Amino acid sequence: MENSKTSNSINEELNELSRKFLKITNVKIFSNAYNLRLKEDDIIVGFNGEYFNSSYEDLKKVLDADEEEKILTIFRQGVCFNITTKSSLGISCEEIDETHIKEFSNTDIKNHFEKNKIYKQFEVYKNFRKNGFVLDLELSILASIAPPLWMLYHRLWINFSYTIIFLVIMFLVSPWLFCISWVLKSWYYGLNQINVLRNFYNNKDYRLFLILTSLNEEEAQTISRKLDPKIDFDYSYLEPPVRDEDSLNTL
Repeated sequence: MENSKTSNSINEELNELSRKFLKITNVKIFSNAYNLRLKEDDIIVGFNGEYFNSSYEDLKKVLDADEEEKILTIFRQGVCFNITTKSSLGISCEEIDETHIKEFSNTDIKNHFEKNKIYKQFEVYKNFRKNGFVLDLELSILASIAPPLWMLYHRLWINFSYTIIFLVIMFLVSPWLFCISWVLKSWYYGLNQINVLRNFYNNKDYRLFLILTSLNEEEAQTISRKLDPKIDFDYSYLEPPVRDEDSLNTL
């Protein structure tokens, strides 16, 4: 009896040691993976909070099975983070043994995604000075009710100035025109607020660095700092990074 238990435990250990994951070898231009900013050598280790140890064809089937959002856990440079997708990625993969993945032995996927918690999608931008900005992709009701207040919250000073001038002129011409203009502004910014923020930061030379799914902005900043130890944020939950002269010259 003891021998059978011992053999079973050995088999379980061997199965764990022989786990294989999917390593991305090629990301097709304009594919879903490209839009999600996945990279070559990223490793897909989890699906909806569970280890994924099957082929890419199997992964493609479950990703294309329906239009529901699925969570993939990605391992990059010793760091795990989650992404959200509704369809297959459009990548080429190869299987890689767990023992060949550096710094993966102490990783527990359950520490990176818990099914009973609510996760949000974020985009992380940074400029050449390593200044970062985390964009929450959840729509704000404030943009649909009071666009000027939403602009103030996000410090869109130019948009705010033009909007106030425009609304004042409309009010002086006719209160009815003011009301119509306010409704139209609310409708526009309610629908396009994410693109407005993206364009604003792109014009300030911020470039998309990372797309991820996390519990909150603090966790998004923490993961970004692990992937780039020099990145800093205007409203940071983290300690200031240690920077040097060379880090300012590259993204």
